[in-house]
Amino acid sequence: MNTNFNTVHLLKTSELKPHEQVIFMRGLFLLTRMFYAQVFTRPILVDAKSGVILDGHHRWWASKRLGLQLIPCYCVDYLNDTTVSCEPRRKNIPVSKALVIACASKGGTFPPKTTRHRYELPPSHSYEFKELL
Repeated sequence: MNTNFNTVHLLKTSELKPHEQVIFMRGLFLLTRMFYAQVFTRPILVDAKSGVILDGHHRWWASKRLGLQLIPCYCVDYLNDTTVSCEPRRKNIPVSKALVIACASKGGTFPPKTTRHRYELPPSHSYEFKELL
């Protein structure tokens, strides 16, 4: 993947790798909202080196089902960027940045809402669907 760090890129939806499963009803809600708005308002957070989705799994899921070929992604150097933190949401599942990358790189996923990523996303403009099809 290897894109510039700490900037928004339009990446191929099909090339991104999830590390968490999606809650179907939440995904369906976002899909419906995005369909009627016809805009993508907030980039998802992605590791620039591996293409692993860190935050925004439901937006990615909805985008795929809406036929969007590209998705706005804020790309970071996840393993080395100290401004991005990874915390567990579930007491019974340990997580770390290295485990997130390893899981997704092998094609696996954690249960929904296993990780919480904290980061500052800079302001970004909205993308109309016609830009992403």
